[in-house]
This record gives sequence, C-alpha cells and structure tokens, in this order.
Amino acid sequence: MPVSPEREQALLEFVESVQGRSDVQTELNKITELDQLKEIVHQIEPSLNGSALIPYEQATSPPKIIIDSGILEQKIPWRLLRCPGGPLVLQMICDKVNFALWIESC
Repeated sequence: MPVSPEREQALLEFVESVQGRSDVQTELNKITELDQLKEIVHQIEPSLNGSALIPYEQATSPPKIIIDSGILEQKIPWRLLRCPGGPLVLQMICDKVNFALWIESC
C-alpha cells in the first residue's frame, strides 16, 4: 500500500526542522553508523521509519524525478526525489556518511 502524500510531508518537515538547527546539522555531520542516524531522526520526526546509509555515487546520481533540493547552512546537500513506482525519498550528503530517509508503508 502506497504512503499518503500527507504522511510523505514528514520528509519535508524533517528538512525544515534541521534547517533551523545548527546543532542537529553538526550531529548529522558526525554520523558514522546507522544507529546514530536513527536516533537523530527519531528525535526530530519519528514517523520517518525507513533509513539507510548510502554510497556517495547513489546520493549524487541523477534522479529520475526530483521534487525539491537545497543545501543546509553547514553545507549538507539534500534532495527529495520520487523513485519510479516507489516512495518519496530524502537524501542527504554529510561529512562522513550519506543517507536516505523514507516512510515505510504498512
């Protein structure tokens, strides 16, 4: 079952929350393990239950359908993209790791 657009809005809300918090951006740049990412994400937006560390090549490959993108104050590029036939995904490129977030459907 696909995730509703209302639930997918949590991805953009996560970006908006992180944009205003340099402390969180600092923590994102320090991440080296998936558990660290999950802890930060859970504190900001608990509904984002899908996460993965991804290779730089994946985080920078040309997306099929880009929805929005930008760069946070601490030089963390981000982009929201739609996977063909799949979920909306948020990708961020941090100092030590790159990651993807999404909302898993039931």
